[in-house]
Amino acid sequence: MKLLTAIFSFAFSVSLFAADCSVDTKSIDVSWKAFKTPIKAGVGGSFKGLTYTGKKSATSMDDIIKSAAMTIETGSDSVHTKDKSRDGKIAKFFFSTMSGGTQIKAQVKSYTKKALTLSVTMNGKTVDVPMSYKVEGKNLSAQGVIDVFDFGMTKQLEGINKACKALHEGKTWNDVEISLKASFKGC
Repeated sequence: MKLLTAIFSFAFSVSLFAADCSVDTKSIDVSWKAFKTPIKAGVGGSFKGLTYTGKKSATSMDDIIKSAAMTIETGSDSVHTKDKSRDGKIAKFFFSTMSGGTQIKAQVKSYTKKALTLSVTMNGKTVDVPMSYKVEGKNLSAQGVIDVFDFGMTKQLEGINKACKALHEGKTWNDVEISLKASFKGC
């Protein structure tokens, strides 16, 4: 009987500590930098409307990162550039005309010691985006570049360029830098 009690106690204590690492879903930040004007001036922003759908806890930070997935809203209440007028234009003239809805879906496809690949679905197309990353303490940061032409978004780029023609001096670039950040607890 003592042996049976010891086995159950050990199994219970192991299960308590099996998932001692978790992602702080409120810390997840998806930001971007798009470019305008012939001299390629950057305009940064982020998305406030984000739902994390991957594993929230696991035995290690790596296990959580490998399963990370999210849905990003792109309406004017989610797009955030610190300029409400610009937020509305980006939502209306760029994101609202996407086929397949106004959400962006992203999921980690591969994760190695050197890089991660993020599978991004936008405008009805899925593209694998290579990203460099670093982990410092309990914080992850990753950076990559997308080309909106890879997502078939020529019409959307033309729309935002037309809506902002004077401010953009007639030029809106197709490459966009993206950045992901997340903090972890108990890892």
